Amino acid sequence: MSLLGYHGFNNWENHFMEDENERDNILFGFELEAREDDSNYVENQLSPEQVACKLGEEFGNLFVYERDSSIGRGVEIISQPMTMNYYMAHIDLFKKLLKMLDKMNYVSTKGNKCGLHIHFNRKALGYNSKEFETLKNKVGNLRKANNLDHERANETISNIVSIMEVYKDELIKISGRNQSSVNQWCSFETANGTEIKEIKRVAKNKSKSGGEHNDRYRVVNTTNAKTVEIRLCRGTLMWESFNTRIHLMYNIVNIARNLQGLVTLKKLIMYKNNWETIHMMNKYIEEQNTEKRRININEVSKTTLLSSKDNLRPTSLVFGKSLAEE
Repeated sequence: MSLLGYHGFNNWENHFMEDENERDNILFGFELEAREDDSNYVENQLSPEQVACKLGEEFGNLFVYERDSSIGRGVEIISQPMTMNYYMAHIDLFKKLLKMLDKMNYVSTKGNKCGLHIHFNRKALGYNSKEFETLKNKVGNLRKANNLDHERANETISNIVSIMEVYKDELIKISGRNQSSVNQWCSFETANGTEIKEIKRVAKNKSKSGGEHNDRYRVVNTTNAKTVEIRLCRGTLMWESFNTRIHLMYNIVNIARNLQGLVTLKKLIMYKNNWETIHMMNKYIEEQNTEKRRININEVSKTTLLSSKDNLRPTSLVFGKSLAEE
């Protein structure tokens, strides 16, 4: 695949495993920015166009490659939308992507301006298939069911914002960004993560769709029609940091969508992950090479409570009684 212009592609293909679908399984995709390492001269340095061609030959249509003037002589690698099960089943491909970029003398963290942005499909942020079918049957009107589903998805987005704001300090450390980079590319909604009432107010009032161009430079970008984007993470070609950031941002969205109860940093790491992934994430977070970025997970005592509006609870579905009572 050749190197395209910025936002020059729209023929997206969802990558599912068997029996998965767009409503029950959260689709996500990442944008990884990488650029030539101009501090390390090599002969016959591959241009961004040549890098895109080589990666296209290796990975087929799994990735799209675009120019992005904000990173200089580099390439933005955009994955097709996929489920977490697909990502895990094909994890060697993503490891290989990072290794190939490194061998071609491309950098991401070292590139300073490079980011790792993760998009999540809005369609999976509302009710799952079973709940939505029940909802349609109860209200007897597809339009009303869609409106309630939209309201439920907006509640999920509020939860995402709340989690990000509460764990702002910890997430910035894990993201690899410094404060000036955060302020420029992915600013938070509040000054700190301690005023829970203010966080809940901001999360509730956060625009759930649309906005001005500058509104997209928020840690949770809601200006896109079909996706919600988490922009926090710095670009990286180191597998442990890449994989930790992918799983952590995915878990934030998955918990925001499904969980009712207390959220801790430990839960954000462990939620529905296998033990190998949990061990990898714990090790990366607690043993960072840079001391100021290390986090003792067990010492983070902050929590936030997620609770659904009564009229949107899956068990009531706006009808005032549990489906189990029928």
